Amino acid sequence: MSLVGRTNELERILAVIRAPREGALTVKGSRGTGKSALLSEVPRLSDERTVVLRASASEADWPFSGLSALLNGIDDPLLSRLTDELLRDSGRPMDVTTLAMRLLEGLQQRCCSRTIVVLDDADQLDPGSQAVIGFLARRLAGTELVIIAGVRDEAAGSPFNSLPAITLQPLSYTDTIRMLEAIPARQTAATAVHAVAAATGGNPLAAVELYACLLERQAEGKYALPIPLPCKGSFESYFAGKVGALSHGARQVMDLLALSSRSDIASVQGVLGSSWSALDELMASGMVSQSGPYVRIQDQLLRGYVFALMPPAVRTAHHKALGDAAGESDQYAQRWHTSFSTLERQTPFALLRSAVDLIRKGDVSFAVEFIERALTINPWEAETAARLTIIAELLFNRGEFIYAKRYLDWARRITHSPALVLRLTGLAFEIQFLQGATVRSSMVLRLVKELGSHDPAYAASLLAFGALYFAERWELDDALSLLDQAGGFSEFATTESSAVSDRARLLIDAIRGRAQYGAGKSALSMAVLVVQGRALTYSEHHELAREAFSVVRNSLDSSNAIWQETAEYLAVDNEIRAGNVRKAAHSISQLELSEPESKYHRGMRHIFRIWRAFSLGDDAAASRHVADAQHFSGADSNPAITAQLAAWQGHFALVRGNFAESCAHLTRAAEIGNRFANPTLLRIDADLVEVLFRLGRIREATQALHRFESRAVGLRSPWVQMSVARSRAMLTEGEQSLQLFRQAMESRGSHESPLERARTMLCYAERLGALGRTREAMDGLHRAKVMFHEVGADAWIRHVDSLLLEDRAETPRADGNPALMILLDHERALAKMVARGMRNKEIAAALFVSVRTVEVRLTTIYRKLGVESRAQLTALASRKDAPRREPHMLPAV
Repeated sequence: MSLVGRTNELERILAVIRAPREGALTVKGSRGTGKSALLSEVPRLSDERTVVLRASASEADWPFSGLSALLNGIDDPLLSRLTDELLRDSGRPMDVTTLAMRLLEGLQQRCCSRTIVVLDDADQLDPGSQAVIGFLARRLAGTELVIIAGVRDEAAGSPFNSLPAITLQPLSYTDTIRMLEAIPARQTAATAVHAVAAATGGNPLAAVELYACLLERQAEGKYALPIPLPCKGSFESYFAGKVGALSHGARQVMDLLALSSRSDIASVQGVLGSSWSALDELMASGMVSQSGPYVRIQDQLLRGYVFALMPPAVRTAHHKALGDAAGESDQYAQRWHTSFSTLERQTPFALLRSAVDLIRKGDVSFAVEFIERALTINPWEAETAARLTIIAELLFNRGEFIYAKRYLDWARRITHSPALVLRLTGLAFEIQFLQGATVRSSMVLRLVKELGSHDPAYAASLLAFGALYFAERWELDDALSLLDQAGGFSEFATTESSAVSDRARLLIDAIRGRAQYGAGKSALSMAVLVVQGRALTYSEHHELAREAFSVVRNSLDSSNAIWQETAEYLAVDNEIRAGNVRKAAHSISQLELSEPESKYHRGMRHIFRIWRAFSLGDDAAASRHVADAQHFSGADSNPAITAQLAAWQGHFALVRGNFAESCAHLTRAAEIGNRFANPTLLRIDADLVEVLFRLGRIREATQALHRFESRAVGLRSPWVQMSVARSRAMLTEGEQSLQLFRQAMESRGSHESPLERARTMLCYAERLGALGRTREAMDGLHRAKVMFHEVGADAWIRHVDSLLLEDRAETPRADGNPALMILLDHERALAKMVARGMRNKEIAAALFVSVRTVEVRLTTIYRKLGVESRAQLTALASRKDAPRREPHMLPAV
C-alpha cells in the first residue's frame, strides 16, 4: 500500500538529506499516525547509503543495545573497536559522555560518502543509547551523517527534544479514503470506507484495522454495518488504560452511552440516579461531549471497545432500562433501545420511519444507525425497499451520496415494483450527474420509455435534470432530446420540474450564444435559480449570475445541499469568465477545504485546480493536477472538461512564452471546439491568433482571425468585441495598429472585461516598443501591470515583470567572464548585480519588478551556470580575463 497524504513530510526529510551540511530531524506522532510507514520511505528518497534501526522492546533494559545495533549497521572499520567494547563490557556501566565523544571522534575520522541513519521508535531505545545518539545528533558537522528519528509525542527530558522536528497530523478525510481504497478488496465497499474515515479521525493504523474487520464481516455475508463499529487490534490496550483509570460511576455511565450514538441525560439519570459527578469526570477527560440535553462518546472506536466489554445479557438489560426511562419523552431513543430488547415484526419499519424523521432534522449519523439496525433485523422484505427508496432520496438531496447509493442498491436487490425500479435507477443516474460521471442519454431515454408510465411525474423530473446535465457538458443535442421526451409527460410534471425544463432551454440558448435575461429570482426554487445563474454566466451577465449563486449558497435549508454545492462550483467558473482571477483562486482554495473531494463535479474540480496552479505560476503543481485530470478528459469523457483543459493549458503556455506548446494545446482545443458554435465557451480564438502571430505564422494567424470573426457574427459579447479588436490590431502594421489598439481599449467590452483590457494594454505597450517609442512602451507596461494586479492575475504579472526586467537591466560589460556568455543579456546583468553585493530586494527595487521575479531568474541562472549558491555566482561573475578592475570596486586581496 502506497503512502498517502505525507508529501510535505517527505519533502522536508528529503531537504534534510540533500542539505549541504549534516543534520538531524525527528518525526513525532502519536500511536498509529504512520511514523513507521513514513520512515520506511526514506531509503527510496535518495541513492545515499541508508541504515535503518528499529527499537526492540526486548532489549530496552540492555545498556547501549540500540547503539551497538546501530554501529553494526554502519559497519565501519574505524568504529569496529568501539562496537567490540560495547558488546564485551555490556555487563558493567560505561560513561555516556566518554562514549559519546569517542563515537563522535570516530565518525569524524572515517572516510566515506554520506550515510542516512533512520531510527524508528528512537524513544523506545535503552536510555544510554538515547543519550549518546541525542548528543551526537546535535554535533554532526564533519561526520557525513544524517539522522532521521521517529519518536512518540514529546516527553520531558528526552534527548531528542531540542532537535528540529516535524509532527505528523491526522490524515484528512480525503486522504484516509484514498488510503483505504488502495487496499485490495474482493467487493466494493465504498460505504465501509467512508464510515471508517469518519470514525477513525484520520489515524491510519486505526483506519486500516477497522476496515479489515469490516471486510471480514462482508466476506462472511454480514452486509449491514455493525453498530457500534468494533475496536480490535492495536488500540485495545490503549483504551484499556483509559477506561481502567475511570471511577466506578463514570464506568457505569460509559456502559450506557456506548449503547447509542447519543443519549439523553435524563434517561441516563433515570437508570443510574444522580450521575452528574460521573458525567463531569468524563467530560473533563474529553471522552464525552454534551450537546443540549444529549451526551455522546467522542471517539467511536472507544465506544466500540466499551460496548465489546459488556456481556450480551448486560447490554440487553441496559437497553431495556434506557428504553423504559426514555418513555414517550424521547420516541427515537425508545424505538432504538426497544429494538434490542423486544423484537416485533414492525420493529424494523418503525426504525426506518424514525430514520426518515432524523434525516429531515439533519441528524444523518444517528439516522444511519437506525437504518443499519433495521437492515440487521429484516434486510430482505419488500416493504423495506419502499422505505429505503424514500431514505435514499432524502440522503441524495442532502448530498450524502455514499449512503444514498448504498440504500438504493440495497432496495433494488429486493424490489420488483416497476415504479420503484424507475425511481431507484433514476436516482443512481442523478448521483452520477452530480458527481461528474459519464452517463449516456440513450440509457436515460430507454429507462423512461420502458418504465416512465409507472411514475410519470418522476419521469418528467428525471428528464428535466438529465437535460441540465447534458447541457452543462455542452452536448446540446442530447439535452434537447431529453427535453422533447419530457414534453410527453408535461401534464404530470410538478411545478418545479416544469420550471427546470424551461430554464434548461434558456441555458441551451445561452450556451449557443443567444443571450437572454431570466425572470426575477424571488419566486424561484434553488434548482431553478442555479440554472438561471448558469445561463447568465454564459450570457456574460456576471454580476447577475453572482447574485443568483449567492442566494443559493447562503440558503439555510439543508435539504438544498446539492444545489448549494453546485452553486459553489458554478460561482467559481463565473469569476474565471469574468476575469476576477484573485476571487476565483480564493474560491477554489475554499472548495479544496471541503470534504470529501469526490462528492461533487469531480472533473470540474480537477480542472479548477489546474487553473489555480497555472494562475499562481506553480507549474509543478499544475503538472500534477493535469495528470490527475486525465481520467476526466478523453474521447469518451466530458467534452466540456476535455476542451477546457486543453484551452487553459494553451492559454497559460502562451503566458509563459512557450509558444509551440501553447499552439499545440490550443489547436487541440479548437478541434474539439469546432462542434460548439459559440466561441465564448472556450475563449481560445484570440489566444490562437496571438500565439500564431508570435510564432511568425502571420498567414495562419490571419486565417484564424477570419474564422473567429465569422463565428462571432451576431454575438453581443463584450469579450468577443475586445478580443476581435485586439487581434485585428495585432495583425496590423505601423501606426495604424496603435490606433486600433487604442480603439480596442476604449470599446464597451474593455470596461466589462478588465483582464482582457489589461492584455490589450500589454500588447499595445509591446507594439510601442517595437516601433521604437521606448518611453511610452515602459509606461504602457507599468499600466498593464497595475491592471493585472487589480484582478490578481499573478501569471500575467510575472510575464510583465520579465519584460520590464529585460528593458531595465543594464547591458553587461564585454570584458566579463566568458562563462557568462551562455546567459541572456538581462541574466548577465542580474549576475553582475549579485556580484556587486546587491540583495534580491534591492535588485527588484532597481528594476521595478517583484522579488519573486528576481528569485525565479536567479534560479534559472544557477541552473545554466551549474552553481548552487550566491557566493559561487558572485565568484564566477566577478572573475575577469584581464587584471583590469572597475573603478568603483575595491581591489581584491
